Amino acid sequence: DLTFATPRTVFRTPFVDLGLVPEAGSSLLAPRILGQQGAFALLGLGEGFSAERAKAAGLIYEVVEEAALEASVLAAAGQIAAKPPQALKIARDLMRGSRDDLVARIGEESEHFRERLKSDEARAALTAFMTRKKA
Repeated sequence: DLTFATPRTVFRTPFVDLGLVPEAGSSLLAPRILGQQGAFALLGLGEGFSAERAKAAGLIYEVVEEAALEASVLAAAGQIAAKPPQALKIARDLMRGSRDDLVARIGEESEHFRERLKSDEARAALTAFMTRKKA
């Protein structure tokens, strides 16, 4: 429910670079959160972005220094645990809304993802990725 990152965190989705397609509902959720342009930069171009940019876009809750990460996460978990559980569950469910469109999109993405895994493009991209050497 709450995602934390450090200033060194870089978010990136290399689906297309690997000859694949977005999955896990990202093709539905990214445009809703980032707008069409931001979503295409993330999912189509595979452009990386910082933790600060992720926070500004509402993708993560907080950016904290590495030394404070565990304490920040535990403090938030403690606050959540202190809430009335049923009220918290209902509030969470209401914020997330209907999942029907998300479930349908994940199914559609999974079908395309499986097909792409068998493609020559994906085989070549994945082979290149697996055999590259670090400098």
